[in-house]
Amino acid sequence: MRRLVLAFSMAFLAVMGSMMPASASAEVTSMQALSEIGAAADGIEFAVAGTLPPRSQLTCHSYTPVEICYEKGGDHWWVQDQDSSDAASAGVYWENYRNGSLYRNGTCITSLGKGNWGQCNKNYYEDSELYGIPCTWNRSAGGDIVCRGTVYPYQ
Repeated sequence: MRRLVLAFSMAFLAVMGSMMPASASAEVTSMQALSEIGAAADGIEFAVAGTLPPRSQLTCHSYTPVEICYEKGGDHWWVQDQDSSDAASAGVYWENYRNGSLYRNGTCITSLGKGNWGQCNKNYYEDSELYGIPCTWNRSAGGDIVCRGTVYPYQ
């Protein structure tokens, strides 16, 4: 498992490094670049409002201005926008691996406003691996989905 996570991280950074100008950070990428990896994409799903379950049932990570949580018992992604001043929606880009290969990927975006939790209900194979990274998307400006931070393992 550790080797796979390391290999995934290294491959992710290699792909991002080849797609970015030399001055750009390897931690920032657009969804357009990530979605060209070639797996079956679930596309963009818009989160629906919900009540966050107890934190003990979640695995959460955040970077300003986004918090993402994964609820394994139900395969729910939970997303919260934590910055009302940036005019961007918050989201999570996820990748699902089976038998060592990318199987599915997609994005869960919430436009419910600062402090509100949105959730996307997915269905992953129990023996698969799942990774996620926090993202923002300023749709009104016509921008790409931008993901920052660390690619976190969730399953």
